[in-house]
Amino acid sequence: MHQDDKRHSALQQLQRIESYLAADPDNRLLAATVVDHALAAGMPERAVQHGEAALARHPDDPVIANRLGNALLAAGRHAQAATLFDTLLAHHPDPGLAYGAAFACYAQGLHTQALERLQPYAAHPGLPPQGATLLVRLLHQCGAPDQALALGRDQRARCGDLPELLAATGLAALDANDLDQAQALADAALDGPARPPEALVTAGSLALARMDAAAADVLLSEAVAARPQEGRAWSALGMASLLQRDLAQAAIRLDTALRLMPGHIGTWHSLGWCRVFGGDYAGARAAFGQALELDRNFGESHGGMAVALALGGDRAGAEQAQARALALDPHSLAARYAQMVLSGQTDDPERFRQIARRLMQSRTGAFGRSLAELMDTYQGR
Repeated sequence: MHQDDKRHSALQQLQRIESYLAADPDNRLLAATVVDHALAAGMPERAVQHGEAALARHPDDPVIANRLGNALLAAGRHAQAATLFDTLLAHHPDPGLAYGAAFACYAQGLHTQALERLQPYAAHPGLPPQGATLLVRLLHQCGAPDQALALGRDQRARCGDLPELLAATGLAALDANDLDQAQALADAALDGPARPPEALVTAGSLALARMDAAAADVLLSEAVAARPQEGRAWSALGMASLLQRDLAQAAIRLDTALRLMPGHIGTWHSLGWCRVFGGDYAGARAAFGQALELDRNFGESHGGMAVALALGGDRAGAEQAQARALALDPHSLAARYAQMVLSGQTDDPERFRQIARRLMQSRTGAFGRSLAELMDTYQGR
C-alpha cells in the first residue's frame, strides 16, 4: 500500500472512531483509542485535542494521560509532555513512562534531567528498546561513553540487533576509544535498509582516522543529509575537506559545525589550522582566540595561537603564546611548530619537513591523526 493510501485509510479509521466516540463520549477505551488513531493519521495536534478532552472527562485515568503525553511529544510540545509524564511517573513508576519523561527532557536538550528519569530503569526488563537506546545516548552525552558502551552491549543481548541501538552504542565505543568495537557496531547498524545517522558518523569518523577522506566524505554527507543539525558530522566533514585540500569547502563545513556547537574546542582548532594552511593568519588568530575563550588552560590552543602569530610576523606575541603552551603541555606540537617558524627553520623546506616530522610523527593533533600526515598533505608529499 502506498503512503498516500495508508494515510487515507488511517484517516478513515480515525473518522470512524470519532463517530463512535461522539455517540458514547464517556467510553474510556474509545477516548484512548482515538488519540492513537489521530497519531497514526499523522495529525498530532488533533491527537492532543482528543487527549485533552478525554483527560478532562477522566482526570484520574493514567492510560489516557499517557496517550496525551505521547500526543504532546508528537506535536513537539516537549515541556508540556515533560510535566505530564513527571506527574504520571511520580504515581506510577514504570519504564515506559520514564522513557516518555526522559525523551521530553532530551528533546529540550536537558540531558542530565533526562538521565535522572531513565537511569533507575536501566536493568528493568520492561524498558522498551527505544528507552534502552536513549539511555545509551544519554550516558554518552553526559560524559560516560564507557558506561554507555557497557550498557549498549547488555541491552543488545536483550533487544537484539536494533539498528538505532547498535548505532548509539557504536558512537559511544568510538569515544571510549574502542575502535574495533565501534567499526563492528557501525557496520552491523548499517547492514540493512536502515541508515542511522549515528552509525554514519561513526563509520565516517573511522574512515577519516584511516585518512580515507573520500569514503569519510560520502558517509558523513549522508549523515548530515539525514540530520542537518548534526554538528559533529559537519566538523568531521570539514576535516575530510582539509585532507582533500579543499580549504574553501572545509571552512564552510567547519563554520556550519560551529554554528551548531559553538563550544566545541576541537572544531575551533580545525578552523584555525584551516586558516593557517590558507595563509589567513588573522583568521587563524581569531579561531584560536575563540578556543582560548572557552578554555585558557588547553596547551594546544595557545600553541595554535603561537603558530598563527609567528607566521603573521608577531614574534613577541608568538613567543609569549608558545611559552604558555609549553608550560601547560611540554609536548605541545603546535608550540614546537611555532618555535621552528620563529627560529627560521622553515626557510629550508626540506630541513623543516624532516624536523617537523620527527617532532610530530608519534603525536596526535586536534584532528585525531598525526600532524605529520596533515603537514605532508599541505607540503605536497
